[in-house]
Amino acid sequence: MEKRQVPIDQEMNALVAYDDSFRFILSRDDLSEYNKGFVNWHKQPTIEISVICEGAVNVYVLEHEQTVAAGDGFFIMPGFLHSIRPAPGYKTAKYFTLIFHPEILYGSHGSYYEEAYYRPIVDCNTPYFVFRGRDAWTKEIFPKLMWVGDHCPDTSPAFRLKTQHILQDVWALFAANLLDQTKPSLAARDTRKILNLIAYLHEHYQEKFSLAALADHVSMSRNECCRYFKQMMNMTITEYLLEYRLSKAAALLETSGLSITEIAEQTGFCDVSYFIKMFRRKTGITPKAYAKRNHV
Repeated sequence: MEKRQVPIDQEMNALVAYDDSFRFILSRDDLSEYNKGFVNWHKQPTIEISVICEGAVNVYVLEHEQTVAAGDGFFIMPGFLHSIRPAPGYKTAKYFTLIFHPEILYGSHGSYYEEAYYRPIVDCNTPYFVFRGRDAWTKEIFPKLMWVGDHCPDTSPAFRLKTQHILQDVWALFAANLLDQTKPSLAARDTRKILNLIAYLHEHYQEKFSLAALADHVSMSRNECCRYFKQMMNMTITEYLLEYRLSKAAALLETSGLSITEIAEQTGFCDVSYFIKMFRRKTGITPKAYAKRNHV
């Protein structure tokens, strides 16, 4: 069975299929079902509130790393690159995530509620928060979030109204109890900087990779460029570029009808044998078998 991954656009934004009448979805995740066992790097214009059900995960938001275990939760602010991976020492990593547009919290843009209890958290520029089940102030939060999880995918007006009220109540508790955890952060600056690096890789992935050209593009030395990318993304430039090229190759195999050699050439692989080897390592099957199974 093909592994899951979060679909993203060229700017690393997650592609979320909302019902425009109520921009909310719930995702149930088991990291063992994802490609390479983790959620790929992405960002989103929405809010993600996650509750760990079994085991533990490591939350990566750029260079920040936090272990969150069963009975605890975390939420990630809009616009920050992040990845979710299994925590070492745990056999499972299962959780559910409420993904929703912030207008569910405050109504219309510029409203009193946006300024009073949404903007204070957003403006502190903290990329994510963790909330623990053992803390006294969270005792109301987890039952509310679990109720939403237990009743999805209900789409009735009554469910939507109660879900909106729950999200507003939970957010009010966050605003009252988490703001004192904020610290000065360079996360927004680092997000722009790493996205500039990634944009260059996306633009030039079909070409022979030049570290010197990449470093010159972002006005960094080659060593600094490599260190910075690894620090922010928890993977090397080479590893990221390989993943991106393989994802592009998979898309061509599904839709183009091109030969394996042509697809390898168009996605930056100089050696067809190496392309086949890496593709099979990623997907578990050869490019030819993948094309046959997925071509539409």
